[in-house]
Amino acid sequence: MTDLNTKYLIVGLGLSGLSVVRYLTRIGASFDVAETNVDRFHQQLKSEPALEGVFHHSGKLTTELLMEYGCVVVSPGVSVRTEVFTLARDSGVEVIGDVELFARAVTKPVIAVTGSNGKSTVVSMAGELLNAANINATVVGNVGVACLDSLQDDSIDVFVIELSSFQLETTSSLQPKVASVLNVSADHLDRYEGLDDYAEVKRSIYRNAQHVVINLDDIKTVPVDLASSGSVVSFSASSKDADWTIVGESSNDSVLSGGSIAEIAASDVKAAGIHNSINALAAMALASLLIDADKKHMSAIFTQGFSRFTGLPHRTKLVCEADNIRWINDSKGTNVGATVSAIKGMAAPVVLIAGGRGKNADYAPLRDAIAEYCTAVILIGEDAETIRASIEAMVPVYMEKSMQDAVSRAAEISKPGECVLLSPACASFDMFKNFEERGDVFETEVKKQCA
Repeated sequence: MTDLNTKYLIVGLGLSGLSVVRYLTRIGASFDVAETNVDRFHQQLKSEPALEGVFHHSGKLTTELLMEYGCVVVSPGVSVRTEVFTLARDSGVEVIGDVELFARAVTKPVIAVTGSNGKSTVVSMAGELLNAANINATVVGNVGVACLDSLQDDSIDVFVIELSSFQLETTSSLQPKVASVLNVSADHLDRYEGLDDYAEVKRSIYRNAQHVVINLDDIKTVPVDLASSGSVVSFSASSKDADWTIVGESSNDSVLSGGSIAEIAASDVKAAGIHNSINALAAMALASLLIDADKKHMSAIFTQGFSRFTGLPHRTKLVCEADNIRWINDSKGTNVGATVSAIKGMAAPVVLIAGGRGKNADYAPLRDAIAEYCTAVILIGEDAETIRASIEAMVPVYMEKSMQDAVSRAAEISKPGECVLLSPACASFDMFKNFEERGDVFETEVKKQCA
């Protein structure tokens, strides 16, 4: 339970920070806020009544400031690995995030999912599968409703929560019914000491979990101490030793199988691409642990659930098809692993549009995927030259200054039977407000080409 005798400081007034403001207001806790962007604070003040009369720290965070509070609730966008927070913790200040407050308050079962790629899709799929079983599941966290806001709905049976590594760093009390690390690839290395450090934070999601769902194709998803973890369920694109796997020689007749639990035709998954078949395996593994049904009925439930899910915006979404060229928006592909998966998931040769603000990423893994699946690469953004240095000589590479120029170039060089894929392998903040805006600009320009 949240301690009402503690004075809280909310650091950062993004979406999660505002949900903390509303939650602490609802339960009657005392709090101040710290937001260095004064313009943002005044904008939020106009639209969020709970901020009225709250003391606002606008200056730089200091350990002395944090030590004035019993608990500091930090936005995921603020690194808690800096000296300011380290010293505050050493002095007895509790440093948590919005998910920790949620964990202390939630009384219903939780499915918790993290991973470098695919987590938004998997939690959305799992939510649809549970709903098809007449279980009222709500998707919360990085996709869907802010987890603290969702606590107001007493009708919810299961919370399906997507968690980033940043959120996991400030969460210790969550006790998931089911937890999964879907995959681990290089991402956010500007905030971690390396891939192993990042993977260790991801795997902390298994702490206190009743069931864990692991990816047999990615050793970094496996708990270090597997024997002491909850009951283990596995999925794999190829291993027949997995509990959930793909059976069949071709994509046309393959089956997503959970053995005696359920199986469906891969074609029943409307979201396209082999990566979405793997996402579906994970979602089925997660949902099956909360659904009580025999194989026939479980399979029917899953078929119905997948029929409702056609994909998420900016995640390998078909924008249009013209002159036998398909244009795909995967603006959410913000790291190298996501882009490699997207490239491999296309059912046609790819003209790739990539680039943006890198996060100390190694672009070398793009080389093999580009050599095998791409006919050309168009680069934009801050890391364009760095990416070109990693992939040059694999295929023709074009350097453009804007998304508009990139789309025009793609229209010029793409051929019938190919697809043009926006999957940047980078963050968007060098040119756009966020990945959604980047994807929207892409779609606007693409629709001009398809008109």
